[in-house]
Amino acid sequence: MNVAQSLKSLSAYPVPSATLQDIAEGAGLSIDTELTQELRKSSEFRRAKAGVYIFLSEAPNVQQNGISYSFSDGERNRLRSRGLAILEELGDTSDTGVSFGYQGEDL
Repeated sequence: MNVAQSLKSLSAYPVPSATLQDIAEGAGLSIDTELTQELRKSSEFRRAKAGVYIFLSEAPNVQQNGISYSFSDGERNRLRSRGLAILEELGDTSDTGVSFGYQGEDL
């Protein structure tokens, strides 16, 4: 099994190949790399998994070959939470969706 096959196996949703490639390369992986136990535990692969979960949390409902793929709001929230939890474990909070700002008169 290679990286792309493993990432695709996270869900039955039809994630486009270009999306998988973008997620994997963004995490520092090649989609054609053979998946080993060592690679599976690496921060790069875990970051790619988080990327797929976050993608799925925002993915549109689709119908393909007579099969519908959709997520409820609860499922979307769980997918996003799972992805963000992985990123938090890795110390990468760049995609938490939390913004900080100043409001008021006193700092």
